[in-house]
Amino acid sequence: MFALLNNTRVFANALKTNIILRPYNYNIRIFFTNTSELSTITIPTKMQRIWVPSAKDFLDSSCQQYRLLSYNILAQELLTDNMFLYYDIKQKYLRWKNRIALLGEEIRKIRPDIFCLQEVQHIHLKDIVNLLASNDDGHLKLEYVFKKRTGSRCDGCLILYDREKFKLIKEHCVEYHTENHSISDRENIAVLAKFAPKNDLSKTFVVSTTHLLYNPRRHDVRICQINKLLAAIIDFAKESTKNYKLCPIILTGDFNCTNDSGPFRILTAERRFVCEETNKTNQQFKMYPLHFGDGTASTYQNQWTTVDYILKSSSEEGEDFIQINSTYHLPQLETCQAHGKLPNKYIGSDHFCLAIQFSII
Repeated sequence: MFALLNNTRVFANALKTNIILRPYNYNIRIFFTNTSELSTITIPTKMQRIWVPSAKDFLDSSCQQYRLLSYNILAQELLTDNMFLYYDIKQKYLRWKNRIALLGEEIRKIRPDIFCLQEVQHIHLKDIVNLLASNDDGHLKLEYVFKKRTGSRCDGCLILYDREKFKLIKEHCVEYHTENHSISDRENIAVLAKFAPKNDLSKTFVVSTTHLLYNPRRHDVRICQINKLLAAIIDFAKESTKNYKLCPIILTGDFNCTNDSGPFRILTAERRFVCEETNKTNQQFKMYPLHFGDGTASTYQNQWTTVDYILKSSSEEGEDFIQINSTYHLPQLETCQAHGKLPNKYIGSDHFCLAIQFSII
């Protein structure tokens, strides 16, 4: 098999029509027409991801453990509207029928209790909910909060949850769009939900998911969206109108920014907010990004990078009311490069999912 690679960053795409995938420990020998040397690479047939336990010295094992997943599942209409991004991917991997089957298989394997999904096309909402409600144990009793992007957009954000494990206390949706405002006129949104475990209704916590603007040049828009989101979360997470203590918070989504960018620094910066009763700025708020491995990636945007995150809050005293027991590590960069761009034979989206095991303590 001979191939000329004009761009060496994606081996599999350049050779996809001729390559035969073999088990992980096999090698495929590739001859390049512009050299007499023989190059050998290893292409895994299916990506193996692992759960990595928390590095904390002490974890309270007496608390109920739950799983949460965050996933940009790639709305089919957005895929077809932007086919230039997927020109070098086989058509069969781009069809919704094929992708939804792969998405369902992958998500059910993780067995989440709470699902945070972005780019959920509204006409596919019922199909997605019905698919995820079926697992090896039978039929989950799932309920959901969904918000479509404003305007004529086809997709939105979805929080699904197991109603036998959680009670939904209240919900809220954030629209970032503001009329006649050049920075905040985009149609992105966020969904917020306040839950309590059915086995202890006193332990309320907030889950939020969002999908920020993609345009790489518009950090200003993303910063505006983040500020609006965090202000809404602070208000929503207050335990009562008189008690300004915040519930524990888990924030997930596709933030379309890397961890060295201005928007990410704003997202993870310490904030203080005013108690309306005393008119004093006496409450601290800070979101901490969770770690999903070093040298990893969650998507491909001209290069393999990470723009998807799960973050958690902690109290002003540094207490962790959300205990992270383990994280589902993202794939290494070299593994991503070997597999090639997404979607593919095994992954139904152009992002990798994130997942955590956590407890409310």
